[in-house]
Amino acid sequence: MSPTPNRITSASVFEGRDDFPLAVQRYEDHNSGNLHTHEFHELVILQGGSGRHMTDHGSYPLQAGDLFLVRGAMAHGYADTRDVALINILFQPRRLGLPLQYLRDLPSYHALFRIEPKLRNSGRFRQRFRLTEKQLSETLRHVAAIELELEKRSPGYRFAACTHLMSLLGYLSRCYGSSRNPEQRTFMRLGEVLSYMENHLEEEITVPQLAAIAHMSESTLTRRFKKVLGRSPTAHLIRLRIDRARQLLGDPDMNITEISLACGFTDSNYFSRRFRSAAGYSPRQYRNARRT
Repeated sequence: MSPTPNRITSASVFEGRDDFPLAVQRYEDHNSGNLHTHEFHELVILQGGSGRHMTDHGSYPLQAGDLFLVRGAMAHGYADTRDVALINILFQPRRLGLPLQYLRDLPSYHALFRIEPKLRNSGRFRQRFRLTEKQLSETLRHVAAIELELEKRSPGYRFAACTHLMSLLGYLSRCYGSSRNPEQRTFMRLGEVLSYMENHLEEEITVPQLAAIAHMSESTLTRRFKKVLGRSPTAHLIRLRIDRARQLLGDPDMNITEISLACGFTDSNYFSRRFRSAAGYSPRQYRNARRT
């Protein structure tokens, strides 16, 4: 039995930084290290050197220009490192309040930051996203802007640092979208499906529609959805609609029926049953609890 990976807590990283959950770490010669997990996301940018990136399901080679996201619960480590220079951007999106919903119309955002990390952690990952020299240079400019704000801590630095981080995530998403790597194009098709779902929640959405967007058969789409997200397209759609309903229930000007329709539920009773099943409360109870 493999040993349980060490867990790095947010307190050990962000304590002493005004409890602001965003940090940048630079390593000029990163050593090999055992598997570990985090209480935060880690965006890794490899500036130079080579080695192997390890996960619970195996390892794959790394070289300069590689960029990837390690989501908090995912175990990872490094082996056979040689002159590895890398940058880690550590952050907790929810605590930062990042408006990531404004990136969800970018299929490449889903592909790079949601689909690739899942596949990397499942052992189904063969090729990585690699920045060109020009893209790496621009990426490092964004990183330097974040570092400057975190170092100076001038009034408003939290807002400015988050702004630079969002700019970086948007830039990287667009870089990924311009890649011609065949495997990444497959991930992009799934990203296009996720974007379509996010942007058309109030409309009727069927699996045949989604399969057409992905240029896949319905069975292939369903199989890949389960591999990446752990649920079927229909189950994921319901989850998105319930998440949207949670947000809208904070708007006192919308009644339950209006919220139901805005989230793609044509039957308010069905909406209430689904919401109670997911949240443990009826929509009205959830709304009242938020007001207290």
